[in-house]
Order: sequence, then C-alpha cells, then structure tokens
Amino acid sequence: MKPRKSEEPLPVRAVALILVLCVSGVRAETARYSVPEEAERGSFVANIAKDLGLTGEELLARQARVVPEGEKQYLQLNQHTGDLVVREQMDREELCGQSEPCL
Repeated sequence: MKPRKSEEPLPVRAVALILVLCVSGVRAETARYSVPEEAERGSFVANIAKDLGLTGEELLARQARVVPEGEKQYLQLNQHTGDLVVREQMDREELCGQSEPCL
C-alpha cells in the first residue's frame, strides 16, 4: 500500500533547508574597539547597537553581552541603550607585559 502524501517523509534537502532558515536569524557578531590606556571607569567606548544596526530592545531580546577573554570584565554593556563603557580601569603592563603590539 502506498503512503498518503501527508505521511511521506520529507526529503533530506527539505529538512536541511528548514533548519537553515530557522537558524539563520541567530548569529554572532564580533566587534573590536580601541580603549585609551588607563581610561577612567564609566568612560564611553562605543554604541554597540548603532554599530550593529540594532536597537536597544533588540540587544535586550537577543541577550547581547560582552564576553571577556581573561578573568576580569573590563567593559560593561548597557543592553537598553547599547552603550559600551569601561567597567574597570585597564593597565597595559598588567594585560600585555612587554609584548608589542598590545591587543
């Protein structure tokens, strides 16, 4: 007996296309900014929302966050405004030692 149309399995390509379309709305963005050496706590660095073409509400909905590479969280993101500010003063020698350039 031949299965009805509604019972036929989806071809693998159709399933892959559906997955790509569902996941395509989720993406990660990487942004790099320069911060003056020993910038004071609370100093404005950039507006992430503006740079990524998003609103503060979209940042909040997407749970945008700053992910530090080291132990300390030097920057802070206001998810409502998109403003990125210095959370903790940075010391070049502490971060990079004698290596050049310091990134």
